[in-house]
Amino acid sequence: MAVSPHVRAAALLVLALALVLSGAWLATSTASLPHHAASRDGTLIKYHGTEGKATLPLRSSRLPGAPSDFRAFVKVQLHQLWDDLGHTQACKRSPLITVEALRTDGFAIGGVNTIPRRGCPDAGGGYEAIWAVRAGAWKQVIGTQEVVSCRKLERYDIPSEIGVHECYQAGELVPYNHP
Repeated sequence: MAVSPHVRAAALLVLALALVLSGAWLATSTASLPHHAASRDGTLIKYHGTEGKATLPLRSSRLPGAPSDFRAFVKVQLHQLWDDLGHTQACKRSPLITVEALRTDGFAIGGVNTIPRRGCPDAGGGYEAIWAVRAGAWKQVIGTQEVVSCRKLERYDIPSEIGVHECYQAGELVPYNHP
């Protein structure tokens, strides 16, 4: 049985319309977007002084307002630093994470250091870190002692609001402004 060209054209138009409509639904569905892109309504917390300094044991007065999953992440990071130093009592207070700013929707910036202490010969040094929620958990996405490339910041969708205001692009330092 032969199908007329008009029926074939109408069937293709209906199919195309169905595909367009289903594609439009997928494109506007927040369920298909990553956590950081779906919700940009986090609260910015800037830390000053000792409130942003996390050491072992992690005290409740440190990192006020931080989500519990971020506090748990910081505690795990402190323990990993202590393990790297040999997990001796002399090194227990050497790990230091200083959180400068945190957005409750899944972004933070700060320093990761080990402070030299008597009896802890491998301590001393550090770097700047940017943490973000990825696949439902906090992770360090950037760790550096240099200015970060703009492309890397954009790849991780890092908001400048947390304290990143410059980046390298084509070998030049340029302003970074990302929502």
